[in-house]
Amino acid sequence: LAIENLVALAAAEVRESRRALASNLPAEAAARARFAVDLAPGFADAHVALARALLAAEPAKPGPVLAALGDALGAAVRDPHSLRAFEGDVASAGFAAVFIGALATIFLLVVRRIRLFFHDFHHLPIVRGTAFVQSSFLGLALLALPGLLGLGPLSTASVALLATWAYLGLRERAVATAALLAVIALPWAAGAVARSTAWTGSIAERIEEVEQGAPTDEEVEELAARWTGPGAPAPLWAAIGRHHKRRGHLDEALRYYALAAAADDRAPELQVNVGNVLFLKGDLEGAKAAYLAATDRAGSDLVVLGAAHYDLSKLYLRTSDMEKSAAAREKAEREAGEFLRRFGSDEDFSANRYLVDVPVPEAKLRPLAASDGTPEEVASWVRRRVAGSLPRGTWPWGGLAAVAALWAFGAAAGRLSPSATCEKCGRPACKRCDGGAGALCGQCVNVFERRGVVDARDRARKEAAVRRYRQLEVHVTRILSIVAAGAGQIWRGAPARGALVLVAILFAAFLVWFWRGIMPPPHPSPYALAGKIAVAAPVGIAVWIWAIRDAFRRTQ
Repeated sequence: LAIENLVALAAAEVRESRRALASNLPAEAAARARFAVDLAPGFADAHVALARALLAAEPAKPGPVLAALGDALGAAVRDPHSLRAFEGDVASAGFAAVFIGALATIFLLVVRRIRLFFHDFHHLPIVRGTAFVQSSFLGLALLALPGLLGLGPLSTASVALLATWAYLGLRERAVATAALLAVIALPWAAGAVARSTAWTGSIAERIEEVEQGAPTDEEVEELAARWTGPGAPAPLWAAIGRHHKRRGHLDEALRYYALAAAADDRAPELQVNVGNVLFLKGDLEGAKAAYLAATDRAGSDLVVLGAAHYDLSKLYLRTSDMEKSAAAREKAEREAGEFLRRFGSDEDFSANRYLVDVPVPEAKLRPLAASDGTPEEVASWVRRRVAGSLPRGTWPWGGLAAVAALWAFGAAAGRLSPSATCEKCGRPACKRCDGGAGALCGQCVNVFERRGVVDARDRARKEAAVRRYRQLEVHVTRILSIVAAGAGQIWRGAPARGALVLVAILFAAFLVWFWRGIMPPPHPSPYALAGKIAVAAPVGIAVWIWAIRDAFRRTQ
């Protein structure tokens, strides 16, 4: 019946192989694992089970074990269930890490400079007569207003950056801009990744099950009934037609092949399969015409060319035209020898081995995996989480406009005479309060630069305040580095390094958190699940330790 993979039965044999190993029966475990490989060569866990059984049976012979592991890796790479699920898990962890890391970076940069904003906000005429606590509370309420209105984290972060933009250095502004742009790009990136990783539950998965598995005729007819109408994809009808051909229902196969041809009349692989059905029905002239049409339409598709010439060689052999049969067979071997050796046979005269069909090409299946609108829904969901209730028409131009406004404001911020952080004690160095324009506040200028202005007691008190401030900076940096690796670097003045470390740590953490998978395949591999933790956890811990050492070295 040309069934390539019976995954459910192979999974049952893999489970029995594990039980045999647990019972110290390595020979039985190897036999069941080999049977699982025969049932489903594309099932990676079957090859891993064989490797485990061979290692238990003959630990002194690593060659077969490594060969089985290599086959497992190849099967996992070829299987869209496993490969796309793995890619989706990695991408989801990356998106979550970028989103949380970007917002955390912006939060740390804002908190680092928020004291200066509150100080300058208190100088505004409308709040100048109020207490500093009252004006600070009002400023904080204004910063939180976008979040309270449901405008999303991007708007809240943009407003907070606008309030503190004048106090940030060039490197901090560049890192904040990169963080905003990363958040703005998340919906587009999520939609693109969903488009490239969608498989489980899609029409492409159902077509692959029809092509490679063993669905019943009732299941196939139910699938066909869901797509009655002009919008059905040609690969679906081609797969159903090949399903009926493989079971000997030749008239049904021709009917579905006709539907596939109506949807895609230039599909060369379809002509090969139609020719095979006509060959089996005894219409050799019709089969020959279909094979020749396939070679005309194949272009550079060597699989179609090889299959068409291979089947032509069998047709010429039937008509006793030995010279043409040999020439066609030679062409077929040059074009697709490996494919023909895998699916064809000269000794097996059953219809599904003597003649070679061409399955639906993967290039035609991939677009169908994302044809149900799921990528657009994923992108819309991410946009709502990032932008909140902002109108859809403002995306992404509203976010880009906010970034441009920040830099435009930064260019004009110097005219507003913003305060700066005093290099010694950390208080705001304000022109309005102190009348100076240096890097020190008025108190530090009087204590450390103007000798004899203050008495010894006040000087000692200020020096103690400077020491407390420096100790506080050291303690905050170290605590942040321990609690959230990378945060200490952001706080200490290395925002780019800190942001990258923070995202890397979050990526490893989310890989461990999503270890079961966002969209797991029908038969998730326990080895892949454990492998995520085995790789992500040590790497994340190593980066965390490095970040802590770096933060402590900076505060030596």
